[in-house]
Amino acid sequence: MYIYITSGTYPFLKKIKMKHSKENMLLMQSVRSAEIWHETEGNTVFKSPRKYEVLDAEGSFSNEGFVSCDHIPVRDENKPIFEFEFGNKANMAKHADGFIAARILRPLSHHDTYLIMKMWHNEKKYRNWLDSNDHHHMDIQNKMGNIFSGPAYTSTFIVSKDEIEKDDNELEKL
Repeated sequence: MYIYITSGTYPFLKKIKMKHSKENMLLMQSVRSAEIWHETEGNTVFKSPRKYEVLDAEGSFSNEGFVSCDHIPVRDENKPIFEFEFGNKANMAKHADGFIAARILRPLSHHDTYLIMKMWHNEKKYRNWLDSNDHHHMDIQNKMGNIFSGPAYTSTFIVSKDEIEKDDNELEKL
């Protein structure tokens, strides 16, 4: 299984999703950006996507929810260590209240950043999990030492049938 990711404006990506409605796609948006994920066994409909192989999967994408994506850059020589530890951890939050789905993704195109995507019913459920002991057991840097090629970071998105209205005050905060 593969996931292909491309970015663009929400209206443009929504047209792609509607045109390929039979494909398994997840259209996500934040105040800053929009992405569409295409999960498939075959080729993608995107022209120049970021490419990932699914190492592990739990659950199915939903048409509504909150998504957190942990971006974890790993040195080439340490990829086997990382995959051994996290390659089968998509179920790491499956018993948490509000959990919908997760994907552990290995980069296939020219970069070293793995993605750990988790989908929740809403941001509050995600925040509750972040504050829980279950999340603290997933502290990657303390658990694995110095195998990383740079700092990890998290991006978050909303999955909704409606476009997020970009409030100027929110954009200034970012």
